Amino acid sequence: MKRLLTVLLSALLLVTGSALFAACDKEPAKVSVYMPDGAPALAMAQLMSEEMQFGGEVDYNVVDSTTIQTYIGGEEPQADVCVLPVNLAAQTMGSGMTYRMLGTVTHGNIYFLSAKHPETALSADNLSELLVGKTVGCIQLSNVVGLTLKLVLAKNDIPYAVIEDVSQASADQVNILNIADPAAGITPAAEYDYMVAAEPVVTTKVNATASNAEGMRLVNVGDLQALYGEGGYPQAVLVAKTSLIESHSAFVEALIAAVKANADWVKAETTSVESIVAAVSAHLPSGAKGNLTVQNLNKGVIERCAVRFAAAADCKAEVNAFLSALSEVAGKTFAVSDEFFHEG
Repeated sequence: MKRLLTVLLSALLLVTGSALFAACDKEPAKVSVYMPDGAPALAMAQLMSEEMQFGGEVDYNVVDSTTIQTYIGGEEPQADVCVLPVNLAAQTMGSGMTYRMLGTVTHGNIYFLSAKHPETALSADNLSELLVGKTVGCIQLSNVVGLTLKLVLAKNDIPYAVIEDVSQASADQVNILNIADPAAGITPAAEYDYMVAAEPVVTTKVNATASNAEGMRLVNVGDLQALYGEGGYPQAVLVAKTSLIESHSAFVEALIAAVKANADWVKAETTSVESIVAAVSAHLPSGAKGNLTVQNLNKGVIERCAVRFAAAADCKAEVNAFLSALSEVAGKTFAVSDEFFHEG
């Protein structure tokens, strides 16, 4: 009898332990994924194209980049998984309590356009000569785009200032203005000498003006990533709720593996542009028109969007260094704790 009780108790412990283990790592019933439209959406294009569910129920959402913060805020954020700019991640979730970073997914898709000065490409050697005294319109001036522009100028000891109107431009500095509406503000007739914009808008604007008369064409004259150096910078990151990471580690690791493989998938010649655009468009809000089209997307544009995955543990030093540099030009601190980086 004693031996029988021992066997039964051991069996009960084994079953209970297995059940507890399974409960700790069972696939989630539903996971909401949010990402900004444009280059960040390319980081999950294959997942959306194949409706990857990882054994659960995954709802992919591509939203306007200006609204991404609304899905990670509040006491109960809507996004279980999210792609967002690295500085916004640091500012809103750097403690690692609610979200943790799984890795970086894009490494810079920002370029200089000009109709007034199309003949010479910008480089580290001529940056001061060509930009000082000029006006530079910049999208997302207060976000990672504008901050990186300022960082590049600061690294090259080039004076700059943000002005409200071209009439305030000074001859002894780079005069930076915000472009609130890229669709309307980036044109050959714009008052700026140079414009800083993101792919695929860059290619759209260049193609749309290619047949215009001289002086009325926009030309890609500079690569912000090349000017920054170091193979680009951590622009957009992938984060997941800490609770999801801790309770569903198998799901999270499968997601990471898929995002990593996606970088090769979007670049492969066997993957059609039509399938990529269709995948992203299918997950936009009803009636919304996306930034990615078969007219503005090609393998060259995808390459210039710098989509590649770097695990949080591998890019921790790079992210911290970039955030520290951004903090200096922003006049406020972007910092994250060690707990913010997923070490899985």
